[in-house]
Amino acid sequence: MGIAVFGHRGASGYRPENTLEAFALAFELGADAIECDLVPTLDGDLIIRHDNYLSTTTDVASRTEFAHLKRMGTVGWQQEREDWFCEDFTLAQLKTLRATERLPELRPGSAKFDGKFELASLDELLAADFSTGRHLILEIKHGAYFAGKGYPVAAILARKLAESDWRDRGITLTIEAFEYKTLEQLQRVCGPVGDYVYLVDTWSDPALNASAAEVFDGISFNAELVWGSDLIELAHARGLKVFLWTARAEDAENTIEEYYAKFILSGADGIFADQPDLLAACVRDMS
Repeated sequence: MGIAVFGHRGASGYRPENTLEAFALAFELGADAIECDLVPTLDGDLIIRHDNYLSTTTDVASRTEFAHLKRMGTVGWQQEREDWFCEDFTLAQLKTLRATERLPELRPGSAKFDGKFELASLDELLAADFSTGRHLILEIKHGAYFAGKGYPVAAILARKLAESDWRDRGITLTIEAFEYKTLEQLQRVCGPVGDYVYLVDTWSDPALNASAAEVFDGISFNAELVWGSDLIELAHARGLKVFLWTARAEDAENTIEEYYAKFILSGADGIFADQPDLLAACVRDMS
């Protein structure tokens, strides 16, 4: 059927998400690409974490040397919480932390690897042997928030890509963001480095997304938006690639096969999955 399987934050159903180990495993399990999330550091680097707060995906709470950095702050979605924030840490400090499973009760198998893996930087992902000849999907988190704090994430990403030999090693890229203006800025600043895909969690303005077809290469929907709708057909008619997120085996109400079939038969071009091996097997069986 030509449907691409994307390892969502790597093989996040089996290893703590957004780690090099989760990415490598996803490719071993048959993923066509891996997706990661990027946030900035105090010293202007890019670390691979889903949120700018660190307590739920690292062991920072147990590190007495960083106790003084805990504070009230704003997470990317404009919610206040007391936590440790990536923008208060240098890359070197973040590299001393270890990754933990974000949902340990749901994924005890992944939680067994708590404390074993370092946090990864974008530089390390681009330089990794397993990335050679592969497709990497880079999601920029909370670009507007960080820009307001003086972190030019688009410029940092452009610099990182210019310094890397990713093109020579046959790596292909997709860049994603939830914020329309952030994605436009990334496209302007980074240039023709790959596809630009607009992430959509709420379908509130079809006219806006019609204009997206004139600017971007694809649209990535929260799957809950598309069930029983014609959004995929509409996006395809406008010339956009369509991705869906996220297929999680834990969400299956009946059989795994029935659950994945709903995604596979949706007409999407690519599907993000926490267990890419299970989705890839169903794609093969239905082809």
